Amino acid sequence: MMRFVSVAILCAMGSTPLIACEKPKAPSSIPDGATASKEDMLAAKKAVDAFRSGMEEYLACEKNFANLDAAQNELSKVADRFNLQIRAFKAKG
Repeated sequence: MMRFVSVAILCAMGSTPLIACEKPKAPSSIPDGATASKEDMLAAKKAVDAFRSGMEEYLACEKNFANLDAAQNELSKVADRFNLQIRAFKAKG
């Protein structure tokens, strides 16, 4: 019986992911909306969307509250920077 319990514990441990959650890197730059082309802004949107998607996966995986809070703050800062440039891009007409 003890051998069965040991095997069951080892199997359960083997089914849990041993790979740490991988935090995505924020886009290296966001173009200045006042001077950027439409193509530049679309490329930035694609980069920000990929970052957001990766960050959502990270947030679902990460269990450390300090890391979760820092990641959420970083995601908000990137979104705020991008939205500021989108408003500048739209304002130029």
